[in-house]
Order: sequence, then structure tokens, then C-alpha cells
Amino acid sequence: MRLLAKLAIRIALNGAALWVAQRYFPGFMLSGETALAAGALVLALLNIFVAPILRFITTPLRWLTLGLFNIVINIAVLALADYLLPQLTIHGYATLFWTSLIIALANAFF
Repeated sequence: MRLLAKLAIRIALNGAALWVAQRYFPGFMLSGETALAAGALVLALLNIFVAPILRFITTPLRWLTLGLFNIVINIAVLALADYLLPQLTIHGYATLFWTSLIIALANAFF
């Protein structure tokens, strides 16, 4: 039960981060009625399953950069979500960078 509650909180935080990104960045678009919920679910699942594998593989780089390589991992996870979701469109690397920082801040709580 605790795992489901943690997953639900993570989905809600990712949904809030996606909403903020959609509101403040013109290069970030979610189209469709259920795009926000689908995006939040996909991002939560990617952050649960894919991001830890990437963090393990890139541990020496994270040590050398004193943790700054985590930004690159967050950008890769968001780019993968952009690839997997046809409703999500991200234009430009600056939008990708700032959106990944917003999502990383949302995921820092859990």
C-alpha cells in the first residue's frame, strides 16, 4: 500500500511540474485531453525504472562532476518521455534544460 501511495504522490508531483512547464515555456506543449496525466505517469515510471539504471551506469561521471551530471540524466529521461509520448512536444534545448530542472526539483521531494 505504501508503494502505491508513493507512486501516486510521484505522479502528482510530475503532473504539477509538467503543468508549470507548459504554462511558462512556450516551447513545451502537451496536446490532448489526457496528455498531462499520461505525461505524469510516463515520467514517474521513467524516473522509477530508467533513471536509477542511468545513475548507476554514470556513477564515475557523477563523482567527477560533483553531481552535475544528474542534470544530463534528467534531460535524457525527459527526452525519452518526449520520444515515447506523441502528445508531448519540446522545442529547443533551452526548454528541455529548464523543464528538466523543474521536474528534477519536483522529484527531489520523493
